[in-house]
Amino acid sequence: MPSVEEVFKEIEPRPGQMEIAQQLADLIASGKRVLLTAPTGWGKTLVVLAALRASEALPAAWLVRALALGEHIANEAAKMGLFAFVAAGREKTCLLWETLGDATYDLCRYARYKCPYARLPPTPPVGYDWREMVEAAKNGGWCAYFAQEMVPSDLIVQNYERALRRPVRALAVDEAHNLALPEERSILLSRLAESIAYARHYVSAHCANRLEALIKYVLTKDGDLDVRLLLHEEDIEELKRVYVSFLAENAEVAREVRPLISLISAPAVYIEAEKISVFRPRRMLNFRPSILITATPLPLPIQLDAEINVNWHVRARSLIVSDVTSKFDEFDSRMALNYKKLLINLAKKFRRVLAFAASERVARELRSWVNYEEVIPPPDWEGVLMIKARSRFAEGIDLPADAVALLGAPYLPPEVSNRLAKIYKAQGIENSVRLAVDGPMIAVTVQSIGRAWRNPARPPLVVLADARFSRYKEELQKMLDIEEEVASDELNKALQRATSPNTA
Repeated sequence: MPSVEEVFKEIEPRPGQMEIAQQLADLIASGKRVLLTAPTGWGKTLVVLAALRASEALPAAWLVRALALGEHIANEAAKMGLFAFVAAGREKTCLLWETLGDATYDLCRYARYKCPYARLPPTPPVGYDWREMVEAAKNGGWCAYFAQEMVPSDLIVQNYERALRRPVRALAVDEAHNLALPEERSILLSRLAESIAYARHYVSAHCANRLEALIKYVLTKDGDLDVRLLLHEEDIEELKRVYVSFLAENAEVAREVRPLISLISAPAVYIEAEKISVFRPRRMLNFRPSILITATPLPLPIQLDAEINVNWHVRARSLIVSDVTSKFDEFDSRMALNYKKLLINLAKKFRRVLAFAASERVARELRSWVNYEEVIPPPDWEGVLMIKARSRFAEGIDLPADAVALLGAPYLPPEVSNRLAKIYKAQGIENSVRLAVDGPMIAVTVQSIGRAWRNPARPPLVVLADARFSRYKEELQKMLDIEEEVASDELNKALQRATSPNTA
């Protein structure tokens, strides 16, 4: 087994990196599951790669939430003399995706034997990245998605949701705080209405009538949705049978019916405005040895054997605004006015402000007061960019800003948290309520701040605009220097103090 010093011989380690890599290597060699917490920019990726190589725990799998991180990990692996293959999901590699869309997941699961590309290439597709592999698969008539498993590599980098099929000796989970977040997908109400209209033609009259009642309900109600109060169990089974029968026989019907199937299969569903969100607990891999990598510790629905913490040397200056909240029964026109004043004060003080609305209700009240919303702004952007917390723009995008504001505490809807807590409890996970309520809220907060904080040495000012953030000072002070709690009418003076170079 090579020593950590030998692994680092071509790379000059930063202070503390070699010692942490050795600790990790020893834990991996003994089959432990360990959580590594270290600041943004500290060099977690290189340290974990060094530990994997020194412990001879290769090949290994490296899980990421956004595939955009794959290239970075592959480049870092190359510095260690390792080859990392970045494996893409079905939406990028399946040759039937344009025809079936999301239904390709279910074709693979239930009717793979009917797929015209259900075969592997005659020889391992060495030398291709996933894009080149797709082109080769088109010419050869084989499956690019599964062919990725044939590529010999030291590391396979893939999305959290992609099944781990290749035998590996260790597992690394990047940005592991995201494990606290359930998988969340959105369905537009108009899209669901179309899906139900298609499905009604292929089911019994009783099922069709109950589908009509379902669409009437979702078009007129906001909040939690329990599908089983509107559809009988036999309706759900009938819909699934019809859907599976069409997967390989009628691609148009399968694709159109898929949103309805996603809805009736989800453990938790929430209706808000023109959108339905479906939630599933994230799939946990009970794999040892493994390293969970994150910038800040928080409750995780997974048992750990050890933890290694690297202290933050640079923390972002932060304020909590104590007299505002996005809590459902307290968010009214007066509260919205306080949030508008907050945005005005930030825009006067900072050239670029990244704001995260905790919910659609908050975004709806504030969108006329921002310069950009839910877009990738031009490189020279100025003003206020608002993004809804947990939206697709809140993930995997670098949006450097001078200040970042959380406009409300980004909790999941209470009904969704309750359902997740019951699922965690049924799985035998301890602290199920804390995991379902607090874990996702802290994870989204950390993720949101990270979008604006791209230079480790130059953190943005962080404004936590909800009184409920006070409950999480202990967790957040690992990365934030929470200097004070202020009321809205004191914010301008507090911003002046927080940005003063003389402030301790």
